[in-house]
Amino acid sequence: MQSQSPCTYKIQGTILDAETKQPIPFVTVRIKDTELGTVADENGKFLLDKLCKKEYTLLCSSIGYKPVAHHHDSYHEKPVIYMAPSSSDLEGVVVEGETITGDVKSLAGDRIDKAELAAKTTTSLAAAVGDIQGVTFTSVGANVQVPVIHGLYGNRILVVNNGVKHGFQNWGSDHAPEIDITSADNVSVLKGASGVRYGPEALGGAVVVEGHSLDLSQKLHGNISSGYQTNGRGYHANANLGAGNEKFSYHLGAAYRRIGDRSAPDYVLTNTGMIERSASLGMRYHLPQWDFKVYYSYVNQDLGLLRSSVADSGDLFARSLSASEPIIIRDFSYTINEPRQNSTHHLGTLAIDWYSDLGKLKFLISQQINQRDEFDVRRNADLPIIDLDLNTSNARLEWYHPVWNGLEGIIGLQYFYQNNDNNPGTGTTPFIPNYNTNRISLFAIESLEKGKNTFEFGVRLDHEHNSVRGRETNQDIFRNKYSFTNVTASIGLVREISNDWSFRSNLGSAWRTPNMAELYSFGQHGFKLQFGLWRYYSNDEGELRTDRVLTEDDGITEPEKGYKWINELSYQKDGNSLTLTAYSHYIENFIFDRPVAVIGTIRGPMPVFIYDQANAVFTGLDFTYKHAFKENLKGTLGMSYLWSQNVSKDEPLINQPPLNINAELSWKTSSIAGLDESKLTMQTSYTFRQFQAPRTVSVEQLINREVIITPESEIFDFRDAPDGYFLANVMWQWSKGRFGGQLEVRNILNTSYRDYLNQMRYFADELGRNVLITLNYKF
Repeated sequence: MQSQSPCTYKIQGTILDAETKQPIPFVTVRIKDTELGTVADENGKFLLDKLCKKEYTLLCSSIGYKPVAHHHDSYHEKPVIYMAPSSSDLEGVVVEGETITGDVKSLAGDRIDKAELAAKTTTSLAAAVGDIQGVTFTSVGANVQVPVIHGLYGNRILVVNNGVKHGFQNWGSDHAPEIDITSADNVSVLKGASGVRYGPEALGGAVVVEGHSLDLSQKLHGNISSGYQTNGRGYHANANLGAGNEKFSYHLGAAYRRIGDRSAPDYVLTNTGMIERSASLGMRYHLPQWDFKVYYSYVNQDLGLLRSSVADSGDLFARSLSASEPIIIRDFSYTINEPRQNSTHHLGTLAIDWYSDLGKLKFLISQQINQRDEFDVRRNADLPIIDLDLNTSNARLEWYHPVWNGLEGIIGLQYFYQNNDNNPGTGTTPFIPNYNTNRISLFAIESLEKGKNTFEFGVRLDHEHNSVRGRETNQDIFRNKYSFTNVTASIGLVREISNDWSFRSNLGSAWRTPNMAELYSFGQHGFKLQFGLWRYYSNDEGELRTDRVLTEDDGITEPEKGYKWINELSYQKDGNSLTLTAYSHYIENFIFDRPVAVIGTIRGPMPVFIYDQANAVFTGLDFTYKHAFKENLKGTLGMSYLWSQNVSKDEPLINQPPLNINAELSWKTSSIAGLDESKLTMQTSYTFRQFQAPRTVSVEQLINREVIITPESEIFDFRDAPDGYFLANVMWQWSKGRFGGQLEVRNILNTSYRDYLNQMRYFADELGRNVLITLNYKF
């Protein structure tokens, strides 16, 4: 005789408004195909107990809100159900046992949800997260943008794409992650040292991109969107659809974007067009105690770089750095010529979750292929000057154990492998060598709740081995093998001060091995010549020499080690909120690139940059205040400030974000002009001049040897930091039934300005006014 399941299971959760994130009282929650149900209390909390099965489908309904269906099993944690107002473009979302910062609750962080991403479909990932306080982006023109968190970027900021490190040529600010944000369900930014959870490249934080949630028990749904922008005469289109029953769900997506030459307020920015194509597919199969998910994405980009960043003579180069407009201005064109970048990225993942009374086991494997070609202005311009194939493999096993003596947490084992190869036929010495990286990691993160306090601690052990193969200046082959082992740790506290106030604090260490460009870069890259730490040295006269390859035996390079303390005070009540974040980050052996000379080459004079190391400190403050003047009128005020210093030489660092103050006001109405919903948003910001910038040494002073620079000289820049600037944007969003649209005007005042974090500031202004129109249809 088969035994009956005991009726001891329960479902306990919370229901929140998807727009305000406030509790929704008295929501009806019932179990599909049964008479069982309950009503949430005034705080949006509900409890269904004495259940006899492990899996049920919940149906949530409330007057004024769209109904939500959620398939729940007893092995998942307490669900948080977000219900969207009936007049809203948003849809319901269910988050099971997760926080914005994932498994590390004490880290400061922010999340951009699907509705916010839908208003940013024409922007890059870096620009999409750039509105978060303490986060901005560094760039090489309008097409190449990289996230910056509290002054750090490159491979100090880990980009996590659907659960795995995004494997791309992540060195410097010259390469952006190939991610189409139209395929993302949400994007989270972790501002603390995240090395314990994510590994060495999260020394400065992490940007976590989550694909479609693949919810079960969902009817066929989707979205088709298309639009046009005036600056660059660009057009785009994307489509998404998905469905699911109680065992299987899927999601499909595709997007296309093309933009021609952009324009500053007074001239065309020649050769700044771009083309992007992308597609994604996700599937989920659910069994009792098992979940299987597969995901695939494809992104191809062809990106133009400003033609005027390449000069043909010393006179033209000196003029280009001091001129008020680019030295090469041509008529508008969609054609993408040299200099340009072409990259293709493939990502495939398989995730298997197993739930039992022993907790949850998660196994994830992934494979990525990244192909990159870079073309430059030269005699044989049809040949790439850089031609790289990068293969990345990742395997991770995680155990989310049950609560034990009050401890709740995760223990994980991870293996990471990369193989990077230069393809022959470029006619140049490879900019970076071929290499293989093997890394094995073991980590644990635990939390303990005591009353209103949650204590947290984590530890991670990494061992990394690198094998390098490259060429000397005389084309002889050199080889090198080296390894690093390091332990990182973090401790944290989350304190619920009251119903309205909370405080979180995290002290974390992290480390990072120098990337291949920082060690071995050699020769031309973009508008400059670049030399890594092991590709140059100073002779007895203090002159820069690049005629041999150094190794770790020369004793000049150490891995970076960072120690970051970040504190966040939060207040939230009646639609009003305040967040104050303060942090200090000390990094030993901080690696940075800086200008050192101007030399003649066969294509004309070029600036020379070298990588250097020093101890550095980053201290700053982020502030956000949101106020609901009325239910349909809301405002936001924000500020970000960073002070950084090379403490080894007591001098400023280069390319650090300046002080920024911003404000936003949004007004939402319904039933206006026959529309279901209408929302008008005004955004303003003022970015100050970077008063911590290094001294300025002109190209003429270097060419005429009026100033002598050596690797030991005080840091300098070729051009003064640009003046501060005020920007204003306005956006109108509307919906009518299944149709919706957006009209946005960026830089509405057509302000001429230069961004200190854009390397093209040496040659041209930023983009002028841009009018964007988007139409979409939901089904």
